[in-house]
Amino acid sequence: MKKLLFLVLAAAVFAVPALAGPTGQYRLAFITSTNLGCPWTDIADYNAHVQGLATAAGLPGTDWKVIGSTSLVDARDNTNTNPTIPDDALGNGTGVPIYLVDGTTKVADDNADLWDGSVDHIINMDEFGNAKTHWPHTGTWTDGTVAEKINNNGQGLDDRNQIAQGNGGSTTDWIWRTWTQRPPSEQLPLYAMSEVLPEPATMALLGLGGLAVFRRRR
Repeated sequence: MKKLLFLVLAAAVFAVPALAGPTGQYRLAFITSTNLGCPWTDIADYNAHVQGLATAAGLPGTDWKVIGSTSLVDARDNTNTNPTIPDDALGNGTGVPIYLVDGTTKVADDNADLWDGSVDHIINMDEFGNAKTHWPHTGTWTDGTVAEKINNNGQGLDDRNQIAQGNGGSTTDWIWRTWTQRPPSEQLPLYAMSEVLPEPATMALLGLGGLAVFRRRR
């Protein structure tokens, strides 16, 4: 007698954006499901952290970066979304549309839209596609540059005394908001963004932890 065991673990199938701009390229963004745990001084540590989360969730892309600034690196340069420099292969300049990981909710039309003081939609979805609204640790002004220490604002992600953070529930204060008391870094998540991803029109992602295992027994 044969038995068929069908096991589905957190299966999730979603389509990436079919209308992702004239070139068909796009980016994805999420707010991390886990909080920071500790502040670092090197932007590479933040990038490695969000890359690990994206990889574990099965998201596309091999170059995920934190949407955040240290005292030495601006968020718009770290994510290659700087609209003030000429277009390049990394995504700077005009840029491409940016979506949440559901592939349908557009965060921004392009780089200029991302850093013009407001976004089209808040980044309120974690790497697994779950809803999450929180105050992320960003160290960044609305234009994508490091938040220098002025009054009660922080000086990038590596500041130890004061923190610049965003309001995860606001399209205007998403990356930076006025904060009157320093919250513990370990209580704060991060924003993450993928590199420019290729033509998505016919691609579906079996990701976000989606897994199917078939086993036959006699």
